[in-house]
Amino acid sequence: MNEAVLDEVTIEKACNERFGIILNTTETLLKAVPVSVSAKANVFMADNHQLYVFIASQSSMVLDDVRKIICRMQCEAKEFLPPYSEADYFDRIARNKFKVMFPGKSITGEDDLRYYKSLAPYNPALVHIAKVKGEIRGYDAASKTWRKVKDYTYSKIKP
Repeated sequence: MNEAVLDEVTIEKACNERFGIILNTTETLLKAVPVSVSAKANVFMADNHQLYVFIASQSSMVLDDVRKIICRMQCEAKEFLPPYSEADYFDRIARNKFKVMFPGKSITGEDDLRYYKSLAPYNPALVHIAKVKGEIRGYDAASKTWRKVKDYTYSKIKP
């Protein structure tokens, strides 16, 4: 087996085990692209013709870090898939962090939780991509800037 196949199998296995979603990779657009000092991303197309970004880091990441990375890669996220298919993962973490910070205060709405959702641990991350804006960028640690890695345009047509 060559290295590309091993990477695809590893990502498919991680998606199944960590996120509870079965994805069959049909095309790997980018492999191990640096997106921060310690994080790398794989951009791939699944068999359902959907684009995904899988980000793994050696250090801890939170949801807000992943949002910034996706934005700097020139992509728009459709969905940040929660770990273990736990639909309320980000809400649960936000509620717990809010209650620790304000033990006597009740949560009145989503506005109270917005900041605390961004603090939810999210490593590795799996992001369903809605749009790529003409190019995909990667982080260049030497110059500490983002540079173009691949010309690519993608937009999921809404039904």
